[in-house]
Amino acid sequence: MDTVEKRLDELDFSQPLSLRNILRRSYVNDKQINKNLMLYTLHKSKKYRNVKPLEVGSGKHRVNVWERI
Repeated sequence: MDTVEKRLDELDFSQPLSLRNILRRSYVNDKQINKNLMLYTLHKSKKYRNVKPLEVGSGKHRVNVWERI
């Protein structure tokens, strides 16, 4: 889990990123990080928050978009 947090810290969160983009940009030893592990880390971390759909301009009820606090 430390490696996942390390990879998250290296990402550019100048604008909110979707879970799909986060996963595509974070690899460990040329292997993609597990989606469930990434979601668990994002939810438990105090550094990141889930963005509301209206903040991103989406009409959906739920989106998987995250930003750094």
